Amino acid sequence: MRETPGGTDRAVSVTVGYVMTLAISTLLLSGLFVAGGSFVETQRERAAQGELTVVGERIAADIGTVDRLAANAASREDLTVDRPVTLPDRVSGTGYRVRVTADDTRGTIALESDRTDVTVEVPFRTSENVAIENATVDGGDLRIRWESPDEGAGTNGTVVVSER
Repeated sequence: MRETPGGTDRAVSVTVGYVMTLAISTLLLSGLFVAGGSFVETQRERAAQGELTVVGERIAADIGTVDRLAANAASREDLTVDRPVTLPDRVSGTGYRVRVTADDTRGTIALESDRTDVTVEVPFRTSENVAIENATVDGGDLRIRWESPDEGAGTNGTVVVSER
């Protein structure tokens, strides 16, 4: 051991080693948290996309059911269809919105998650003489119904998607 005018240098090396160990451990843990956080966020977005796809396909199938009933009805004025659709209020822990747009016989159901930047579009087709009303609703339980044509309005009736 070396003696210096102020004492020994041995205690300094233990303190420096301890501080260096803490600094390196802090950097490693910070790196793990950053890498793990982005991994979890990616998995959350994938889960939301999968769930929104399933929800969109269920809505498209139910629109198709109401469409077929209306297209094959003998008398559309007397037809009554009110189909409740039970859907989750949240996907991957966040709310979502459902936007139904249709043009002629082609339509799209767009589902957008509130917190994640996930948007899923599910296409659907309808019969030529059945119209779909464009709508935007919050996710959750929906109602798909047939609105009979108005007397003298010149319409064939409409499939309407609304909140329950």
